[in-house]
Amino acid sequence: MTPPPRMQRTRPRDLLAPFVLVGAIVYALLRVGYGSLPPLSYFIPVPLAALAVVEFVAARRVRAAVRHDPRARPMAALVIARCVALGKASSLVGAAVLGASCALLGRVLPTAGAVAAAAHDGRVGGFLFVACVLLVAAALVLERSGLDPGRDGRDRG
Repeated sequence: MTPPPRMQRTRPRDLLAPFVLVGAIVYALLRVGYGSLPPLSYFIPVPLAALAVVEFVAARRVRAAVRHDPRARPMAALVIARCVALGKASSLVGAAVLGASCALLGRVLPTAGAVAAAAHDGRVGGFLFVACVLLVAAALVLERSGLDPGRDGRDRG
């Protein structure tokens, strides 16, 4: 019986596929149907930014527990594994939404000077872009915070 495959760390090239794929699809859809969409809400990037903050805080706590910091509260290994999996999943989702925000910006910025709705959606797209960058960064930090520093490179791959 073969052992189950091990989860590998997320590499930048792993994030490139969802970024490009979702970005291309969203750009094509916006080219066809942007005129029929209502104005975007400023609330759209808020959940992603909040998740980024939560993941940065969790990464700090996980890192302290993994490194056996005397001031850290202990964490169960399963909770640490779930945090690492959350970081991996969030980085992929963040990269996909980052591609969508780039597509939105690519569609609305050329006309933002002349069309008020495009200028508004451009501002929302900019906030979404920043929230997604923060989410991808927080997710990668969270994923890497669960690595045991005493493994002596056995986990590299």
